[in-house]
Amino acid sequence: MKFRVVTVVYLLVCLVAVSVMPSAHAESTEDSSPGWESVSNNELYRVVVRPEQGKPVVGKMHRWIIEVLTTDGEPVYPAQISIGGGMQGHGHGLPTQPQVIAYGGDGVYLIDGMRFNMEGEWQLSFVIASDYGRDRVDFDILLEF
Repeated sequence: MKFRVVTVVYLLVCLVAVSVMPSAHAESTEDSSPGWESVSNNELYRVVVRPEQGKPVVGKMHRWIIEVLTTDGEPVYPAQISIGGGMQGHGHGLPTQPQVIAYGGDGVYLIDGMRFNMEGEWQLSFVIASDYGRDRVDFDILLEF
């Protein structure tokens, strides 16, 4: 019973956090998180990803925000989002298995479990499946600390 209460409280905290998140396509400022935007391979989706707070730190777990829109700008919900990636130059994948943990409305999803174990050139890959179809989008990200 105690486990269920803790789980419910955790989920409620996540949902509240997502509901107050700023939109991922807001203009960037000095204090905001870096962000990356791309259109999926088959041009089904326009996707923006960014860390929830500041820059990612090597060796630390952090959350990311992904905004999924159609190329016409319509929010995509519901969507199943699979997350992968790694360092192609080093021949390894992500050291964790990040997962979408909450939906905040307007096509914005919260990802937990992102971690980078070194600086350098990373690729993040997202496979998105929804009523609009299945497509993939890749982001090449240079992490310098």
